[in-house]
Amino acid sequence: MIIATRKAASALWLPVLLGSVLLSGCAGQPGKEGIALIDQGKYEEGLAQLAEAAHENSQDPGAQIALTTQRAVVVTRLLAQAEQARAAGNNEAAQAAFQRVLGIEPGNARAREGMRQIVQLRNVAEQYRQAELALARGDLAGAERLVRSILTLEPRHEGALALQEGIEGTRAQTAVAYPQLRSRLQKPVSLEFREANLKLVFEVLAQTAGMNFIFDQDVRPDLKATIYVRQVAIEDAVDLLLQQSQLKQKMVNDNTIVIYPNTPQKLKDYQELVLRTFYLTNTDANTALNMVKTLLKTRDVFVDERLNTLTMRDTPDAVHLAERLFQAQDQANPEVVLELEVMEVSRKRILDLGLQWPNTFGILTEDGGSAVSILGQLRGINSDRINFSPSPTLKINANDSDINTLASPVLRVSNREQARIHIGERVPVVSATSTPSTQGPVITESITYLDVGLKLEVEPTIHLNDEVAIKVGLEVSNATQQPATAAGTIPVQVDTRNAVTTLRLRNGETQVLAGLMRNDHGKSGDRIPGLGDIPGLGRLFGSNKDTLSKSELVLSITPHIVRNLPYQSPYDMEFESGTESGLRLRPAALPREGEASRHRPGAEPLAAAGLDQP
Repeated sequence: MIIATRKAASALWLPVLLGSVLLSGCAGQPGKEGIALIDQGKYEEGLAQLAEAAHENSQDPGAQIALTTQRAVVVTRLLAQAEQARAAGNNEAAQAAFQRVLGIEPGNARAREGMRQIVQLRNVAEQYRQAELALARGDLAGAERLVRSILTLEPRHEGALALQEGIEGTRAQTAVAYPQLRSRLQKPVSLEFREANLKLVFEVLAQTAGMNFIFDQDVRPDLKATIYVRQVAIEDAVDLLLQQSQLKQKMVNDNTIVIYPNTPQKLKDYQELVLRTFYLTNTDANTALNMVKTLLKTRDVFVDERLNTLTMRDTPDAVHLAERLFQAQDQANPEVVLELEVMEVSRKRILDLGLQWPNTFGILTEDGGSAVSILGQLRGINSDRINFSPSPTLKINANDSDINTLASPVLRVSNREQARIHIGERVPVVSATSTPSTQGPVITESITYLDVGLKLEVEPTIHLNDEVAIKVGLEVSNATQQPATAAGTIPVQVDTRNAVTTLRLRNGETQVLAGLMRNDHGKSGDRIPGLGDIPGLGRLFGSNKDTLSKSELVLSITPHIVRNLPYQSPYDMEFESGTESGLRLRPAALPREGEASRHRPGAEPLAAAGLDQP
C-alpha cells in the first residue's frame, strides 16, 4: 500500500514536473513565473502567464503542452476543493471553487452540475413552502413535482417525505374514474344480502343513493348476489357486486350507470377508448412498445422512430397506467467522469567493468597486408608480423536511464457503456501463404495490423447510492521484429502485460492499481579461461557486463458522478393495476375495522339495507 501511495503521488505531480521541464527549456521567463504562481495557489495568474508563454513561443509545441497540462491540473485541484467543501456543508466555498473552474473551463460538466445543485439546495426551503401551498389548494401534480425535486437533492428530507405521504393519501382518496359522480359515489352505505336477486340489490341502491342503474338486455335476470358490507363507498359496493357476476359498468352521466356483461363483444360496444401520444426523451420508443405490449397487453400501438414517440389506443385506465410507467422509466441515463492516470516507469542499469583481452591471434604476410594463408609465408616471422585482435581495452562504463510514460485521459461515460483508449501504433504483420501450382509454389503475402502500446477499456455501472462499479482492462504491449524466416517473412514478437479487474468506488474516491512489474537481469562476460574465474581478480583477466531492467505499470482511477437516477418515491415505483382479467388504476378500498369511512367530512352514512332470500 505504501508503494501504491507513492506512485499515486508521483502520477499526480508528474504533469507539474513535466510542464516545468518543458517551460524551462523553451518557454522563457513567463512560463517559469506561471509555474511558480500555480504552486502558490494563484491559479488564474499562473495560467495567464503560461498562456503568454505559449503565445510568445507559438512555434514551440512544448509551451502549448505545458499550458494544457497545467490547466488540467488546476481544474482537478479546484474540483477536489469544491467537493470537499460540499461534503463539509460549506456551499459558499464550493460555489466559489466551481465558479473558478468555469472561469478556466466554461464548459466543464462537473462544475456546471455542482453549481446547479448548490443553487437548488438553497431553494429547498422555498420549494418546500410552495409544495405545502400546492397540496393545500389541491394541486397534487405541482406538489409532487416540487417534492420530487427536493428529494433528488436531499433524499432524507423529513418534511418532503411527509408531504409525499400526504400526496399519496390524497390521491388515493380522490382517485375516482369519473369526477362528476364523486359526490354520489363517495357516500357510505351498508348492505346485507344473501342469495338475493342482483337487480333487486341494485334497485335498493338506486332508491337509497338516488342513482339510476340501467341493465343491458343480455344481463341474465336470474343472477344472485351475496354481500355483507358496512360503511363502504357506493363505488366500492358496486364494484364488488359486478365482480361477483362477471359484469362491467359504464358511466353515462352524473347519476346514471349502464351495467353490461363482461364479454369481448360487449366490451367493444360499451368501453370508451382513449388515443394518446407519448413523446419520449430518454427511452427508446421500441423499448417502450415492448413494455406496453408485455405489461398492459395493448394491441393498438404505433411507434414513430423519427420523433421517438409512441401512440396507443386503449381504455383510460390502460393509458393512465402507461403514463405512470413512462414517468418512472423515461429517465436520463446516468453518466460519470473518470479521471485516469496511467504511468509506466522503466529503469535500466548497465554496468560494464573489466579488462578486455585479445581473443584472436594472427600472423601477417611480409608486406603486412593480410593474414598468411600458406606455410611458405611463415618465413621471417618477427614481432611486427604478429597481430592481436581486439586490442586490450579497459572498460569502465555505468549507464543509468529512467523512462516515464504518462497518459492522463479524462473520460465521460454513460452508465453500462464501454469506453476505449489506445495510445500507441499499429504494427504491420506480414503473413505468407503458399499455393501449389504446375509452375511451382506461389507465395502470396498479406498484411494485417496489430495494435500495440497502451490500451485501456473501462465500463462503469452507476448505483443509486452514488457508488460506481468499474470494469477495467489495461494492456501495455510492444512489438519487436525477429529475424526473417527462410521464406522471407519477418515475424513479430509481442511482449504484453495486462490486467483485468472490477472494482467498486464511492463518488470521488481514488483507487491506485500498481504492481504490474517486469524484471530482466542479464549477465555476459568476456574473459581468459581459468584466470577470469579467480575471485576478486577475475575482472583483471576479463570484462563483465551486468544489465538490469525493471518496469512498473501504475493506474489511478477516480470516478465523479455527473448525473444519477432521480429519487423515485413509492408512489412512482408501486401502484395498483387491476386484475389479470382487466386493468384498473384504483382497486376497491374497503375500510378496516374501526377506520373512518372515505366520505366527505360532515356527510351522513346512508341507511343500511338488508334482504335475505332462500
